Amino acid sequence: MNEPQIEFERITKRYNNTIAVDDISLSISAGEFVAIMGSSGCGKTTTLRMLAGLEVPTDGEIRLDGKRLNELKPHERETPMVWQSLALFPFLNVQKNVEFGLKTRGISPDMRKERAKKWLEKLEIADLSERRIDQLSGGQRQRVALARALVTEPPVLLLDEPLSALDANLIVRMQSVLSRLQRDLGITFVYVTHSQSEAFAMADRVVIMSKGKIEQVGTPQDVFRRPASRFVAEFVGSNNIISGTVKSIDKDILELETSFGAVFSQVSNNANYRTGNALDVVISADRINLSTTDLAGNNVFQCRIVSEQFVGSIVSLLLELENGQEFRVQKQQHELDRINLQSGQTLWLSWSTNHAYILDSSSNN
Repeated sequence: MNEPQIEFERITKRYNNTIAVDDISLSISAGEFVAIMGSSGCGKTTTLRMLAGLEVPTDGEIRLDGKRLNELKPHERETPMVWQSLALFPFLNVQKNVEFGLKTRGISPDMRKERAKKWLEKLEIADLSERRIDQLSGGQRQRVALARALVTEPPVLLLDEPLSALDANLIVRMQSVLSRLQRDLGITFVYVTHSQSEAFAMADRVVIMSKGKIEQVGTPQDVFRRPASRFVAEFVGSNNIISGTVKSIDKDILELETSFGAVFSQVSNNANYRTGNALDVVISADRINLSTTDLAGNNVFQCRIVSEQFVGSIVSLLLELENGQEFRVQKQQHELDRINLQSGQTLWLSWSTNHAYILDSSSNN
């Protein structure tokens, strides 16, 4: 990673006896797109608000390019925010909304008009410059809010769930707009969202928070395939978590004794596991194979179909083993067409040993 542009150093935020953010440290490099995720009350929005200057940390230090921000007011920072509500001024037209931040900085009218026009063109809404805000669609308002935030050409842009009020088709379109903007401009985006699909589609790195703490920081691929804790494995969804006890380790294959049989997982040579250790293993729903006939080998179990949910081209299945253990499986529709599934049908599920990821026991909750 390059020299950090944004630094949270041991940041804590308390509200009376409630700890909203609990001793977090995080570095963000210039030009990164970082998404902060977590369930409601996890501290993600409070973290963003402290960076924006809308909240003051109780403890710790926030720095931008090495400069301490803690005591600076929002207008003294170069960290504009695009709000969930967009917070556009209904009494100003599109052009005047975009010019507003420049006016407060004392920029001349001619320069304000020129720079606003440039950003309206970048956001492909120059033809709407004289429109009132109430005459715009949701997607158009979103672009106005982005233009207003970017017209000051800040080094960092903060976004607080900016797509949550949009229709599904507009969300996909705006994801493309945001990704292109961030890539073309090369500025840092810090994006708060509860949506896994948004974060994984756009971010270079994802920060998962829970109860005011950071659970994991990594690329979307790392967080999805190699969760750092049981919480992350459950939060990102579509994971099957199996608990068991280490029965044996032979070279790089670990045998886990579970309630429904032996589960085998590939481990690194330097893994520090011992017979009798309690472990959790994660198998992603899309890593599980299905067959209508019994298969030879490890990690093969007979099951029956409990339910089937069709979501576009993806089908989510709930399967149950003979002992009641449930498994979630996700497949493309065309893969299942070859099997001709029926409710209650007997199947065999299986997975490769290198697709059974062992959770770090020291971080399990």
